[in-house]
Amino acid sequence: MVKKLLLSLLFLLTFSTAAFAQDDDLRDKQILDSADNSIHDIIASPNPFSVTTRIRFVADEVFDIEFSVKDLLGNSILMQKIKTKKGTNSITFYREDLASGIYIYSIKTKTKIISKRIVIK
Repeated sequence: MVKKLLLSLLFLLTFSTAAFAQDDDLRDKQILDSADNSIHDIIASPNPFSVTTRIRFVADEVFDIEFSVKDLLGNSILMQKIKTKKGTNSITFYREDLASGIYIYSIKTKTKIISKRIVIK
């Protein structure tokens, strides 16, 4: 009889702990979602380019981003910290002394990194 009671108690504790863990996971997801600084509609135009290109994106609110450009080997070419404005934003990127080829640009917020490629003719 005692074994059955202990087994039942252990069973109840196990499932109640799992339920609380799921609630914690849901709360964590809600916190991350509310902290997500959303940017979207990212496009570089013209692409490919020879002298300069403009990277446009839409931000849902004002927040800080980190804009970076790297070559295909991962060497950092440029890194800028920029404060977005709500709505359409743009970043002008100048070729300067860069060789023709493919480069990766990234926009990093607190919670995500979005990377795309640009091509220099």
